[in-house]
Amino acid sequence: MPPPDSRKPENHVSFMNSTSFWKLLGTLGLAFVLPWLFLVVLPYLEQSKAVPTPYAEGEEVGGEVDAYPDRTLQRYGASDYGRQIYAAEGCAYCHTQVVRPTYAGVDRWRPGWGGREGEQGNFARETQPGDYVNEGVAPLGYQRIGPDLANVGHRITTAEEMHRHLNDPKSFARDSGMPAYKHLYEPSPYGEGLVPTPKAEALVDYLLSLKKDQPLPKAYLTGN
Repeated sequence: MPPPDSRKPENHVSFMNSTSFWKLLGTLGLAFVLPWLFLVVLPYLEQSKAVPTPYAEGEEVGGEVDAYPDRTLQRYGASDYGRQIYAAEGCAYCHTQVVRPTYAGVDRWRPGWGGREGEQGNFARETQPGDYVNEGVAPLGYQRIGPDLANVGHRITTAEEMHRHLNDPKSFARDSGMPAYKHLYEPSPYGEGLVPTPKAEALVDYLLSLKKDQPLPKAYLTGN
């Protein structure tokens, strides 16, 4: 028989207990925590403390609106349900609700995308954080395959047009890649044609209400 191995077993150190492992773990943690802190938490805390900016004399926009953002501009009834349908149908996968600043795109030059055209130095205004103050979740969108919808209520102004766009988008644009939401409609009991279901009615109400274009007070723009 060969003589037994007289060498001492090597002292293997588990990688889990090594200093290198914890340094790696700490570095990865910081790589995730710091962006989350500076891009999510701190802006959220800053916006949660923000108060509406009142309009100066001569800047009033009419009605009971006396400051931006106007927290009384709440959605009631079907449009609230419509927001849920908007999410359930996956509209945010192809449509955004944010008019980008000029350094990020040409949104402000596109007719209707900025809402009230011609103001703010003859450019449509970009979307502001205050435009989402009355919404529990800001539907910014995942990517922009179709047009931005932040102010679609200015481009499509009637329920009849909006229903036609949902039911037959190619009737608006022959090359449109938008799917037809025919499952939101049902055959008319009075003969030919389709009639909208309650889900379609709610979604249309919500889309018509999208007008993130409240005029901005000069004090808001200057930060004074």
